[in-house]
Amino acid sequence: MKYDKEKRTFDCEPTLTDSQVLEFCRNGYLILDAVVPDEINQLSCDYLDGKLPANPIYIPEGLTFEDLESFRTTGEPSGIMLEEWFIEHVLLNPQLAGALRSLLGKNVGLPAIISHHRAECPAGPQGWHHDADCVFGPEVNFVEVFYYPQDTPRELGPTEVIPGSHIRRVRVEAGKEELREVPRTPPHFVVWEPTKVVTDAPAGSIIIHHQSVMHRKGPSTVKGLRRMLKHNYWRTVPPERDWIIEPDFDFQTADYWGHGVAKYIAHMFYWLCGKGDDFRIMGGQAWPWHNRNQIGKSYGYGLTEGYRPNWRNNNVDDYAA
Repeated sequence: MKYDKEKRTFDCEPTLTDSQVLEFCRNGYLILDAVVPDEINQLSCDYLDGKLPANPIYIPEGLTFEDLESFRTTGEPSGIMLEEWFIEHVLLNPQLAGALRSLLGKNVGLPAIISHHRAECPAGPQGWHHDADCVFGPEVNFVEVFYYPQDTPRELGPTEVIPGSHIRRVRVEAGKEELREVPRTPPHFVVWEPTKVVTDAPAGSIIIHHQSVMHRKGPSTVKGLRRMLKHNYWRTVPPERDWIIEPDFDFQTADYWGHGVAKYIAHMFYWLCGKGDDFRIMGGQAWPWHNRNQIGKSYGYGLTEGYRPNWRNNNVDDYAA
Protein backbone atom coordinates (compact mmCIF):
# COMPACT_ATOMS: atom_id res chain seq x y z
CA MET A 1 0.00 0.00 0.00
CA LYS A 2 1.36 3.42 -0.98
CA TYR A 3 -0.42 6.22 0.87
CA ASP A 4 0.36 9.83 -0.07
CA LYS A 5 -0.71 11.93 2.91
CA GLU A 6 -0.09 15.21 1.11
CA LYS A 7 -2.11 14.42 -2.03
CA ARG A 8 -4.59 12.23 -0.12
CA THR A 9 -4.31 9.38 -2.59
CA PHE A 10 -3.34 5.72 -2.37
CA ASP A 11 -2.08 3.03 -4.69
CA CYS A 12 -1.89 -0.72 -4.31
CA GLU A 13 -2.22 -3.91 -6.34
CA PRO A 14 -5.64 -4.43 -7.97
CA THR A 15 -7.59 -7.43 -6.69
CA LEU A 16 -10.58 -7.70 -9.05
CA THR A 17 -10.57 -9.88 -12.17
CA ASP A 18 -12.11 -9.19 -15.57
CA SER A 19 -15.22 -11.09 -14.51
CA GLN A 20 -15.58 -9.16 -11.25
CA VAL A 21 -15.17 -5.78 -12.96
CA LEU A 22 -17.83 -6.83 -15.46
CA GLU A 23 -20.03 -7.92 -12.53
CA PHE A 24 -19.78 -4.39 -11.15
CA CYS A 25 -20.75 -3.00 -14.57
CA ARG A 26 -23.79 -5.29 -14.66
CA ASN A 27 -25.09 -4.87 -11.12
CA GLY A 28 -23.76 -1.44 -10.17
CA TYR A 29 -22.46 -2.66 -6.81
CA LEU A 30 -20.10 -5.09 -5.02
CA ILE A 31 -20.43 -6.28 -1.42
CA LEU A 32 -17.46 -6.93 0.89
CA ASP A 33 -18.68 -8.78 3.98
CA ALA A 34 -17.08 -8.11 7.41
CA VAL A 35 -13.76 -6.74 6.13
CA VAL A 36 -13.27 -4.15 8.91
CA PRO A 37 -12.10 -5.55 12.30
CA ASP A 38 -14.58 -5.58 15.20
CA GLU A 39 -12.46 -3.25 17.34
CA ILE A 40 -12.46 -0.63 14.57
CA ASN A 41 -16.21 -0.97 14.15
CA GLN A 42 -16.61 -0.27 17.87
CA LEU A 43 -14.28 2.74 17.67
CA SER A 44 -16.33 4.09 14.77
CA CYS A 45 -19.58 3.77 16.73
CA ASP A 46 -18.01 5.34 19.82
CA TYR A 47 -16.65 8.24 17.76
CA LEU A 48 -20.03 8.87 16.12
CA ASP A 49 -21.75 8.74 19.52
CA GLY A 50 -19.28 11.20 21.06
CA LYS A 51 -17.81 8.62 23.46
CA LEU A 52 -14.31 8.63 21.95
CA PRO A 53 -12.01 11.67 22.24
CA ALA A 54 -10.94 13.04 18.86
CA ASN A 55 -7.28 12.65 17.92
CA PRO A 56 -6.87 13.88 14.30
CA ILE A 57 -3.52 13.28 12.64
CA TYR A 58 -3.61 16.91 11.47
CA ILE A 59 -5.96 19.90 11.29
CA PRO A 60 -6.85 20.79 7.68
CA GLU A 61 -6.08 24.33 6.57
CA GLY A 62 -8.96 26.67 7.27
CA LEU A 63 -10.41 24.49 10.03
CA THR A 64 -9.87 24.23 13.79
CA PHE A 65 -10.08 21.36 16.25
CA GLU A 66 -13.35 22.89 17.45
CA ASP A 67 -14.69 22.76 13.89
CA LEU A 68 -13.91 19.06 13.63
CA GLU A 69 -15.60 18.42 16.96
CA SER A 70 -18.69 20.31 15.82
CA PHE A 71 -18.90 18.08 12.73
CA ARG A 72 -19.50 15.01 14.91
CA THR A 73 -23.13 15.75 15.63
CA THR A 74 -24.03 16.64 12.03
CA GLY A 75 -24.86 14.47 9.06
CA GLU A 76 -21.29 14.92 7.79
CA PRO A 77 -18.87 13.96 10.63
CA SER A 78 -15.87 14.24 8.30
CA GLY A 79 -13.39 14.58 11.15
CA ILE A 80 -13.52 10.81 11.58
CA MET A 81 -11.49 10.56 8.37
CA LEU A 82 -8.57 12.25 10.15
CA GLU A 83 -8.35 9.55 12.83
CA GLU A 84 -5.36 7.27 12.20
CA TRP A 85 -7.26 4.08 13.02
CA PHE A 86 -10.07 5.02 10.61
CA ILE A 87 -7.64 5.83 7.80
CA GLU A 88 -5.76 2.54 8.17
CA HIS A 89 -8.65 0.15 8.66
CA VAL A 90 -11.59 1.78 6.85
CA LEU A 91 -10.46 4.30 4.23
CA LEU A 92 -7.43 2.17 3.28
CA ASN A 93 -8.93 -1.20 4.16
CA PRO A 94 -6.92 -3.73 2.09
CA GLN A 95 -9.91 -5.55 0.57
CA LEU A 96 -11.65 -2.28 -0.22
CA ALA A 97 -8.47 -0.66 -1.57
CA GLY A 98 -7.78 -3.52 -3.99
CA ALA A 99 -11.30 -3.34 -5.40
CA LEU A 100 -11.18 0.46 -5.69
CA ARG A 101 -7.77 0.29 -7.39
CA SER A 102 -9.30 -2.11 -9.93
CA LEU A 103 -12.23 0.20 -10.73
CA LEU A 104 -10.56 3.61 -10.46
CA GLY A 105 -6.96 2.99 -11.53
CA LYS A 106 -3.76 4.12 -9.87
CA ASN A 107 -3.53 6.83 -7.21
CA VAL A 108 -7.13 6.69 -6.04
CA GLY A 109 -8.36 9.96 -4.52
CA LEU A 110 -9.60 9.69 -0.92
CA PRO A 111 -12.96 11.12 0.20
CA ALA A 112 -13.21 14.78 1.14
CA ILE A 113 -16.54 14.43 2.96
CA ILE A 114 -18.34 11.61 4.75
CA SER A 115 -22.04 11.30 5.52
CA HIS A 116 -23.57 9.59 8.54
CA HIS A 117 -26.96 8.00 7.86
CA ARG A 118 -28.24 7.50 11.38
CA ALA A 119 -31.77 6.21 11.97
CA GLU A 120 -33.82 5.38 15.03
CA CYS A 121 -35.62 2.09 14.49
CA PRO A 122 -38.26 0.87 13.89
CA ALA A 123 -39.13 3.08 10.92
CA GLY A 124 -40.71 2.85 7.52
CA PRO A 125 -38.68 2.62 4.30
CA GLN A 126 -37.09 5.59 2.64
CA GLY A 127 -38.34 6.48 -0.83
CA TRP A 128 -36.50 4.93 -3.77
CA HIS A 129 -34.09 7.47 -5.29
CA HIS A 130 -31.01 8.13 -7.36
CA ASP A 131 -28.56 10.27 -5.39
CA ALA A 132 -28.40 13.99 -6.16
CA ASP A 133 -26.24 14.99 -9.12
CA CYS A 134 -25.94 11.40 -10.33
CA VAL A 135 -24.47 10.90 -13.81
CA PHE A 136 -25.61 8.31 -16.34
CA GLY A 137 -22.82 7.40 -18.74
CA PRO A 138 -20.10 4.82 -19.39
CA GLU A 139 -17.56 6.74 -17.33
CA VAL A 140 -16.64 5.51 -13.85
CA ASN A 141 -14.77 8.52 -12.48
CA PHE A 142 -15.84 7.92 -8.89
CA VAL A 143 -17.67 5.33 -6.82
CA GLU A 144 -19.62 5.54 -3.59
CA VAL A 145 -19.06 3.38 -0.53
CA PHE A 146 -21.41 2.38 2.29
CA TYR A 147 -19.75 1.23 5.52
CA TYR A 148 -21.75 -0.58 8.22
CA PRO A 149 -19.91 -0.24 11.57
CA GLN A 150 -22.48 -2.50 13.25
CA ASP A 151 -24.45 -5.64 12.42
CA THR A 152 -27.20 -4.56 10.04
CA PRO A 153 -29.72 -7.37 9.59
CA ARG A 154 -32.95 -6.88 7.67
CA GLU A 155 -34.71 -5.92 10.88
CA LEU A 156 -32.55 -2.73 11.10
CA GLY A 157 -33.38 -1.56 7.58
CA PRO A 158 -30.17 -2.01 5.55
CA THR A 159 -29.85 -0.30 2.19
CA GLU A 160 -31.77 -1.86 -0.68
CA VAL A 161 -30.56 -1.45 -4.26
CA ILE A 162 -32.03 -2.10 -7.70
CA PRO A 163 -29.39 -3.96 -9.77
CA GLY A 164 -28.76 -2.39 -13.17
CA SER A 165 -30.44 0.92 -12.30
CA HIS A 166 -27.14 2.79 -12.63
CA ILE A 167 -27.31 2.84 -16.41
CA ARG A 168 -30.41 5.01 -16.73
CA ARG A 169 -32.96 6.73 -14.54
CA VAL A 170 -35.61 4.42 -13.06
CA ARG A 171 -39.06 5.42 -11.83
CA VAL A 172 -40.84 3.45 -9.14
CA GLU A 173 -44.55 4.20 -9.31
CA ALA A 174 -46.52 5.01 -6.17
CA GLY A 175 -48.09 1.90 -4.70
CA LYS A 176 -45.52 -0.36 -6.37
CA GLU A 177 -42.60 0.15 -4.00
CA GLU A 178 -42.32 -3.54 -3.13
CA LEU A 179 -40.29 -4.89 -6.01
CA ARG A 180 -39.49 -8.49 -6.78
CA GLU A 181 -36.54 -9.58 -4.65
CA VAL A 182 -33.57 -11.46 -6.07
CA PRO A 183 -30.40 -12.95 -4.55
CA ARG A 184 -27.35 -10.72 -4.22
CA THR A 185 -25.96 -12.02 -7.50
CA PRO A 186 -28.71 -11.93 -10.14
CA PRO A 187 -28.94 -14.92 -12.52
CA HIS A 188 -27.24 -14.81 -15.89
CA PHE A 189 -29.06 -13.93 -19.11
CA VAL A 190 -31.87 -12.01 -17.44
CA VAL A 191 -33.67 -9.20 -19.22
CA TRP A 192 -33.65 -6.23 -16.87
CA GLU A 193 -36.79 -5.65 -14.84
CA PRO A 194 -37.35 -3.94 -11.48
CA THR A 195 -35.80 -6.11 -8.77
CA LYS A 196 -34.22 -5.34 -5.44
CA VAL A 197 -31.31 -6.65 -3.41
CA VAL A 198 -31.19 -6.18 0.38
CA THR A 199 -27.64 -5.49 1.58
CA ASP A 200 -28.08 -6.94 5.05
CA ALA A 201 -24.59 -7.61 6.37
CA PRO A 202 -22.49 -8.14 9.51
CA ALA A 203 -20.53 -5.35 11.17
CA GLY A 204 -17.52 -4.18 9.18
CA SER A 205 -19.13 -4.76 5.80
CA ILE A 206 -18.61 -2.37 2.91
CA ILE A 207 -20.75 -1.93 -0.20
CA ILE A 208 -19.08 -0.37 -3.23
CA HIS A 209 -21.65 1.00 -5.62
CA HIS A 210 -22.03 3.17 -8.68
CA GLN A 211 -23.27 6.51 -7.38
CA SER A 212 -26.22 6.51 -9.80
CA VAL A 213 -27.74 3.19 -8.70
CA MET A 214 -31.29 3.51 -7.35
CA HIS A 215 -31.48 2.66 -3.66
CA ARG A 216 -33.24 3.36 -0.37
CA LYS A 217 -33.00 2.67 3.35
CA GLY A 218 -35.15 -0.37 3.88
CA PRO A 219 -37.94 -0.71 6.47
CA SER A 220 -36.88 -1.59 10.02
CA THR A 221 -38.95 -3.64 12.45
CA VAL A 222 -36.93 -3.73 15.70
CA LYS A 223 -35.99 -1.07 18.23
CA GLY A 224 -32.44 0.22 17.99
CA LEU A 225 -30.02 2.53 16.19
CA ARG A 226 -28.92 1.98 12.63
CA ARG A 227 -25.65 3.63 11.57
CA MET A 228 -24.11 3.77 8.12
CA LEU A 229 -21.28 5.91 6.72
CA LYS A 230 -21.20 6.98 3.06
CA HIS A 231 -18.27 8.47 1.13
CA ASN A 232 -16.84 8.71 -2.40
CA TYR A 233 -13.49 7.71 -3.91
CA TRP A 234 -12.16 9.39 -7.04
CA ARG A 235 -10.31 8.57 -10.26
CA THR A 236 -7.15 10.60 -10.91
CA VAL A 237 -5.81 8.80 -14.03
CA PRO A 238 -7.29 7.74 -17.40
CA PRO A 239 -8.89 4.26 -17.44
CA GLU A 240 -7.02 1.18 -18.60
CA ARG A 241 -7.39 -2.57 -18.25
CA ASP A 242 -4.78 -3.01 -15.53
CA TRP A 243 -6.68 -5.16 -13.05
CA ILE A 244 -6.21 -8.97 -12.88
CA ILE A 245 -6.59 -10.16 -16.46
CA GLU A 246 -8.09 -13.60 -16.97
CA PRO A 247 -6.31 -15.39 -19.83
CA ASP A 248 -9.52 -17.03 -21.04
CA PHE A 249 -11.75 -13.94 -20.75
CA ASP A 250 -13.49 -13.47 -24.13
CA PHE A 251 -14.89 -9.99 -24.86
CA GLN A 252 -17.12 -11.42 -27.58
CA THR A 253 -18.88 -14.05 -25.47
CA ALA A 254 -18.80 -12.33 -22.05
CA ASP A 255 -22.16 -11.99 -20.31
CA TYR A 256 -23.36 -8.40 -20.67
CA TRP A 257 -26.99 -9.38 -19.91
CA GLY A 258 -29.92 -9.03 -22.29
CA HIS A 259 -31.96 -6.70 -24.45
CA GLY A 260 -32.05 -3.05 -23.48
CA VAL A 261 -29.06 -3.18 -21.13
CA ALA A 262 -26.25 -5.21 -22.74
CA LYS A 263 -25.11 -2.28 -24.87
CA TYR A 264 -24.78 -0.03 -21.81
CA ILE A 265 -22.99 -2.60 -19.67
CA ALA A 266 -20.55 -3.48 -22.47
CA HIS A 267 -19.87 0.20 -23.14
CA MET A 268 -19.07 0.82 -19.45
CA PHE A 269 -16.77 -2.20 -19.35
CA TYR A 270 -14.99 -1.03 -22.50
CA TRP A 271 -14.62 2.46 -21.03
CA LEU A 272 -12.97 0.98 -17.94
CA CYS A 273 -10.62 -0.88 -20.28
CA GLY A 274 -9.66 2.45 -21.89
CA LYS A 275 -11.58 1.64 -25.08
CA GLY A 276 -14.75 3.65 -24.57
CA ASP A 277 -14.20 5.90 -27.59
CA ASP A 278 -13.76 2.87 -29.87
CA PHE A 279 -16.97 1.13 -28.78
CA ARG A 280 -19.41 0.48 -31.67
CA ILE A 281 -22.47 -1.75 -32.09
CA MET A 282 -24.94 -2.45 -34.89
CA GLY A 283 -28.11 -3.00 -32.79
CA GLY A 284 -30.81 -5.66 -32.87
CA GLN A 285 -29.73 -9.13 -31.79
CA ALA A 286 -26.11 -8.34 -32.59
CA TRP A 287 -23.27 -8.25 -30.07
CA PRO A 288 -23.13 -7.53 -27.12
CA TRP A 289 -26.62 -9.04 -26.75
CA HIS A 290 -26.76 -12.83 -26.67
CA ASN A 291 -29.02 -15.58 -25.44
CA ARG A 292 -28.20 -18.94 -23.86
CA ASN A 293 -30.20 -20.74 -26.58
CA GLN A 294 -28.27 -19.39 -29.57
CA ILE A 295 -26.06 -21.86 -31.47
CA GLY A 296 -23.34 -19.46 -32.61
CA LYS A 297 -21.58 -16.28 -31.56
CA SER A 298 -23.47 -13.01 -31.97
CA TYR A 299 -22.78 -10.99 -35.09
CA GLY A 300 -21.39 -7.46 -34.96
CA TYR A 301 -18.38 -7.89 -32.68
CA GLY A 302 -15.34 -5.72 -33.37
CA LEU A 303 -17.05 -3.03 -35.46
CA THR A 304 -15.16 0.16 -36.25
CA GLU A 305 -18.30 1.95 -37.44
CA GLY A 306 -21.78 1.85 -36.01
CA TYR A 307 -23.59 3.16 -32.95
CA ARG A 308 -23.10 3.83 -29.27
CA PRO A 309 -25.74 3.56 -26.53
CA ASN A 310 -27.79 6.70 -25.99
CA TRP A 311 -26.98 7.37 -22.35
CA ARG A 312 -28.63 10.79 -22.42
CA ASN A 313 -31.95 9.34 -23.62
CA ASN A 314 -32.45 11.96 -26.33
CA ASN A 315 -33.00 9.67 -29.31
CA VAL A 316 -36.24 7.75 -29.80
CA ASP A 317 -34.45 4.61 -31.00
CA ASP A 318 -32.13 4.58 -27.93
CA TYR A 319 -28.92 4.83 -29.97
CA ALA A 320 -26.44 7.63 -30.44
CA ALA A 321 -24.66 8.06 -33.77
